[in-house]
Amino acid sequence: MKYIILSLLLSLFAGVVSYAQVAITTDNSAADNSAMLDVKSNSKGLLAPRMTYAQRNAIASPSEGLVVICTNCKTDGSGCISLFMGGQWLNLAGTCDPPVAPPEGSHVQSNTQITWNWSAVPIADGYKWNTSNNFATATNMGTVTTKIETGLTAGTSYTRYVWGYNNCGPSEPTIMQGQALPCGSSFTVVHTAGTVAPVTKTVTYGTVTNIPGETAKCWITRNLGASQQATAVSDATEISAGWYWQFNRQQGYKHDGLNRTPNTAWITTISETSDWESVNDPCALLLGSAWRLPTFTEWTNVDAAGSWTTWTGPFNSGLRLHAAGFLGLTDGSLGTRGSFGWYWSNVQLDGTNAWHLFFNSGASQVNGNPKVTGFSARCVRD
Repeated sequence: MKYIILSLLLSLFAGVVSYAQVAITTDNSAADNSAMLDVKSNSKGLLAPRMTYAQRNAIASPSEGLVVICTNCKTDGSGCISLFMGGQWLNLAGTCDPPVAPPEGSHVQSNTQITWNWSAVPIADGYKWNTSNNFATATNMGTVTTKIETGLTAGTSYTRYVWGYNNCGPSEPTIMQGQALPCGSSFTVVHTAGTVAPVTKTVTYGTVTNIPGETAKCWITRNLGASQQATAVSDATEISAGWYWQFNRQQGYKHDGLNRTPNTAWITTISETSDWESVNDPCALLLGSAWRLPTFTEWTNVDAAGSWTTWTGPFNSGLRLHAAGFLGLTDGSLGTRGSFGWYWSNVQLDGTNAWHLFFNSGASQVNGNPKVTGFSARCVRD
């Protein structure tokens, strides 16, 4: 370190430092204009005087703003920074900050294995991963931000937890979800009647990828709740149609052509500034949290890239979308099954309308319609 202000040396002989800016540096740079003392280093710190509680209190007439390190001034006998202010010594309680929770990454999923991924975060010394929400029993991953888990069951959804940590403690847990399933395989789900599924049934869903416009995504090949894949674009059967949902609502509805199940009071007004929230997404609730409804952009992309101009395009694609109809906005009655297809996105148009894919024998496009209408759900995952 170079002491580069000659006036400082001269004034020291006089017993006083006055009108001098002091720069202690390794690169001969001048002191900042706002500072009387400017210490610059990227490898060493500034050390205040160290003393005991008794020694600190023995300082005669301490000036306001005087700072020392008191080695035993806390109630447990440990040290702290002491500041003389307002006529008394104050112990400064510094904070020790743990890192923030690491963001969830994109997981690599296959039949019996998931490679879990998360992102690094500032001030984390390392990461811990666990199958349960228990930091104490978690596996220490060091600075690695990936974990390969094997021996999983194909088609099963899994929830895992990861924390960042440092000497101040752990972050909040990041909850990660994945499914052991390569796209192109089938998986079976037992749906139980309740607040999402309208009836109890077991459905085996096929999956497909490489759909033009969204080639990296994985899609189911039948409507959510459908007992079978449609046999024709104009298939008007209930077993091919699957279930219907109002926008941003959990409850699904079955319609056999005569009756709606559940036959509860139909919601006739939805006015809210919200996309479809993940906690209400029937794809995530019924298939596992890796699944979701498509976005407005995803429907737009597959419609455009597939050159869909009529219902022939959606049905002849790998998605096998067909005219499953809709439930009317005023009373939930069935309409246009066998002649029109309506498939929700998870994006609203405005407070009362939302985007969806629409097609019939003469058109295929992404439109907006009232949120109270009941449309089909086709699920996708990244």
